[in-house]
Amino acid sequence: PDRQAAKRFLDNAQREFGLAYPWKNAGAKEVWRDWWEDKEISRGQTASESFLWSLMAAQVDRIDAILQNPNALQKINVRRFNRAIDEALDAYCAQLHWQDTNSTMPPALMSREELGDVFFPYFANWIELLIGQKGTSLPVTKHRTVAALIGAAYRARVDPNKLGEQQWTDIVEFVRKPTDIARTLGHVWPQSKGRWDGHKGYRAQLQAAHAIVAQIAQ
Repeated sequence: PDRQAAKRFLDNAQREFGLAYPWKNAGAKEVWRDWWEDKEISRGQTASESFLWSLMAAQVDRIDAILQNPNALQKINVRRFNRAIDEALDAYCAQLHWQDTNSTMPPALMSREELGDVFFPYFANWIELLIGQKGTSLPVTKHRTVAALIGAAYRARVDPNKLGEQQWTDIVEFVRKPTDIARTLGHVWPQSKGRWDGHKGYRAQLQAAHAIVAQIAQ
């Protein structure tokens, strides 16, 4: 926020849409910045996509219902969905845009209030604890697994502040080696190849993340 271009962006967001700078947890913000800073992977929108990925994991059933409904896709102006994960991510954003411009209708996905006031602080809390304290050696290349974990934990209503040391150990190992931890817990970790649905698609992977995280947090 101290960069001039970013400041203009944030000022406009506040003035035109009433959106405040989301990183109110200073510790989490520093952890997030340090995790991505000076990494080749951080160029472009990869960090922002990670947050979107956590939203997908938190609402995998809801977004899948939209993706499987041609009328719902037409309503949000998604002209095609060929089962690719990038198109699924685009559809999630398109649905949020539709909700913003049709605010009198019940939202199919997370409302702006829940996203900003509940989910983002929850996301930041996880980042501070997982990346900043419990899994300090986790590489940023694990960003999608971390995001899937956080979204799955939100869906399972897991409070990260109440997890024990063994649970944290299992969670960090899950991020490091999801296939191995899944097998140990009696699950399968699908290895997607860019597809949304199917038994090896990202939908199945996000469902597996929910089952694994819920089991670890029991």
